[in-house]
Amino acid sequence: MAGADRLMHAVAIDFETANEQRASPCSIGLAWINDGVIESVEHHYIRPPGMRFASFNIAFHGIGPEQVEDAEEFPAVLAAITPRLEGRTVLAHNAAFDVSVIRNTCDHYGLTYPEFDYLCTVKLAQINWPDFASHKLNNVCAELGVAFRHHDAAEDAFACASVALAAAQMHQAADCRALADASRLTMGRVWRDGYSPCSAPSLKRAPKSAAKSKPTPLLPSQPSARTGALAGKSIVFTGTLERCTRSEARYLSETAGAYVSGLVSSTTDYVVAGPGAGMKLKNAQKHGVSILTEDEWLALIGDNLT
Repeated sequence: MAGADRLMHAVAIDFETANEQRASPCSIGLAWINDGVIESVEHHYIRPPGMRFASFNIAFHGIGPEQVEDAEEFPAVLAAITPRLEGRTVLAHNAAFDVSVIRNTCDHYGLTYPEFDYLCTVKLAQINWPDFASHKLNNVCAELGVAFRHHDAAEDAFACASVALAAAQMHQAADCRALADASRLTMGRVWRDGYSPCSAPSLKRAPKSAAKSKPTPLLPSQPSARTGALAGKSIVFTGTLERCTRSEARYLSETAGAYVSGLVSSTTDYVVAGPGAGMKLKNAQKHGVSILTEDEWLALIGDNLT
């Protein structure tokens, strides 16, 4: 695919999921970019495995069993899309989530992964517009003057494509490779049986040994080079993270000087709770621990890493 990753030949994607499992896509939106213009936007409902919908997810995107009962399952949708990905860079806002949906759902059905390079527009926004108060898709688009309806997969894909095109215009980048280079990003890649993440400079400062395994925890009693809100704090994660994987969350937290624990106690400073949060959330409430949403935690991470 080398040499074929032109921004004029890209596609932005967005998934919505039925429940806390990544392998539960119920909707996909795609915005196809040709010649530097969003030429078409499409949407497909997907019948998720087991047809299990969580109330949290339904409230989030408004999709329930009745919308997808006649829809095709993921293998058929992927088979229709994959040939059209040839030669295109995939764009996604928080690509770690959307790529994990593809990988986990392929794993569920025993499918090989489609092959493509990809760029995360969250990382593009963080690097190119560091002064934005938030780098959530709706906030970035509000700053850029892009109107869309949030948490609709097709609309989100359109918004994601718009963010990438705005960054490309700012750098006068002719293609995705040039945009990644100008933004100091390493493009991610998915291949038949594996993947490599899209990474930003701030995620590549750890020692090489830490990149191969979980970073060594920074214990609360140890001095921290950081002085932000998370320095020396104890954090517990519970439920499903939608913006990053658990390993990425641990790394980001420890880079910001925090200690990530698996148990909630009276000495825990923050519990980050996502969909499906269980006993740890109840223990946090019992001990009076501060409870953060994933977005609130990410805001604190941003304050520590900038």
